[in-house]
Amino acid sequence: MSRILFILVLLVVGFLLLKSWQRKQRLDQHDQQTSGKTTNNTRMVRCLQCGLHVPEQEAISQGGKHFCSLEHATQHLTKN
Repeated sequence: MSRILFILVLLVVGFLLLKSWQRKQRLDQHDQQTSGKTTNNTRMVRCLQCGLHVPEQEAISQGGKHFCSLEHATQHLTKN
């Protein structure tokens, strides 16, 4: 009886180790897929119209002022 119990415990421990290893593999794979997106050191600028922070490459810049969209740039320029 003790041999059967020992074998069952070994099977359960083996199953739990397998599941843990699979979970770690999935997390590592997910980290590798997203690592390219998060490692960019991009300068963020604030839109003068709404205050939204956008990457400098995506911002509309006019006269040293930054906007999140062309619409906000034109609204700010027509208001002033």
